[in-house]
Amino acid sequence: MIHAYDLEMPPPTLYEPRSDLERVAAAIPPTLAQAIGADPAVVRQISSVARACNWDLTVFVRDAEIVGVMSSGLSPVGLAVDLGTTKIAASLVDLANGDELAVSGALNPQIGYGEDVITRLTHALRNPEGYGGHTLASMVRETLDDLLEKLTRRASVSRSQVADVCIVGNTAMTHLLLELPIHQLAVAPYVAATNAAVDIKARDLGLTTAPGAYVHLLPGIGGFVGADHVAMILASHLDQTEQVALGMDIGTNTEIVLARPDRDFLTSASCASGPAFEGAHISDGMRAAAGAIEAVELTATGINLRTVADAPAIGLCGSGIIDGVAELRRWHLIDERGRFDRHHERVRQGRHGAEFVLVPADQSGSQRDVVITQNDVNEIQLAKGAIRAGLEVLLDATATAPEEVKEVVIAGAFGSFLKVQSALDLGLLPRLPNARYRQVGNAALDGAKWALVSRQVRERARQIAARTRYLELTTYPKFSRRFALGMLFPEDHESERV
Repeated sequence: MIHAYDLEMPPPTLYEPRSDLERVAAAIPPTLAQAIGADPAVVRQISSVARACNWDLTVFVRDAEIVGVMSSGLSPVGLAVDLGTTKIAASLVDLANGDELAVSGALNPQIGYGEDVITRLTHALRNPEGYGGHTLASMVRETLDDLLEKLTRRASVSRSQVADVCIVGNTAMTHLLLELPIHQLAVAPYVAATNAAVDIKARDLGLTTAPGAYVHLLPGIGGFVGADHVAMILASHLDQTEQVALGMDIGTNTEIVLARPDRDFLTSASCASGPAFEGAHISDGMRAAAGAIEAVELTATGINLRTVADAPAIGLCGSGIIDGVAELRRWHLIDERGRFDRHHERVRQGRHGAEFVLVPADQSGSQRDVVITQNDVNEIQLAKGAIRAGLEVLLDATATAPEEVKEVVIAGAFGSFLKVQSALDLGLLPRLPNARYRQVGNAALDGAKWALVSRQVRERARQIAARTRYLELTTYPKFSRRFALGMLFPEDHESERV
């Protein structure tokens, strides 16, 4: 997408007084069919940098537009962002070879205005002048610029070297970022203002980059299935699979796609799984930081735990709560409806009902008990019910038998650490007899990184969006019943392992 040209040219004279832009444009190799241009912000940079470098400089060109000018020998870099409902992940990439230079993340600051997208959209609409939406946009933009500052410092590069940005996120997140109309997105039938790819100057989003740099947002599909889902499909190669496959990007919103090689289209749906997998709405929930319990095993003699960074336990991250609830079910401490066996010696009465102590206060890093409560179990049931119902409806709507599915791709930061066996034991993932389960990490961020460096990838993303059908789950017959049944835990939790 970005070409870097090292130029060395004579300075202007009274005998050859061409403008600075003309002089630089004429020195660029004649590989482009159209004239090279630049907007005023870049022209201002050309005049100052060229003289500071004695006309020995590097220019960054996107299509037929100069987007940045640096001293000679400096290469362009790009910023890839997965703008999640709860978390933001960002990567700084060398645009010459695609190497990752630095990676970082932050909580989405909009979470203070609602943990789910509908609550945030409702907040933004309360003010008729749109001030609420502007506030949410400004918060995210500032966080993105802070992340960019952190990443460029880590990589020891200048912000002026940041020549391109690619951002992916669900439809609500990208609409709020761009301050697009959202009233039609907040109510049924949940229609986007646009699902097309968007290119906008980075400076218009408050990002300090090369003065002419663009932000590219990949296209969306429909409803709340947005650019992050397209990026996940892209990075997981689900659009190129030769077998029937399911893809799941598990998070506050879980997107699911079914790919069949015998058809010319993909089918996608979105489930409002809630923030439990991010550690929210869990009594001792936390993000995956030092001291977060990420794996749990109950034994006849005690409890085995693994924490992030092997630090003393202070709470549970998403994979830890899934493991913990799976173990409670496996040992009959909760029944198929998720209710605790209050007569069991390991279950006690807490302040808000029955609970199970994973780590007593004298062994924790916070000097208080780390517990799994009845409410925590219920939160997992709600999330699992939404995902399970979504999966079943997707299979039913596409007339796909469970035996036909050969692969299940599990994406997302949470999906990286999820123990597949625990998810199967809980019924969060279906037992598909012929399927292989593959965990691919944050594929949405990977897709954004690919789109930074490749024009062909951006075209492939456009094709994915064009050939993916959106399925609105709530309109499907008996969805509510499937959701309610999906909240139940399997009775046979000791079934075969994968």
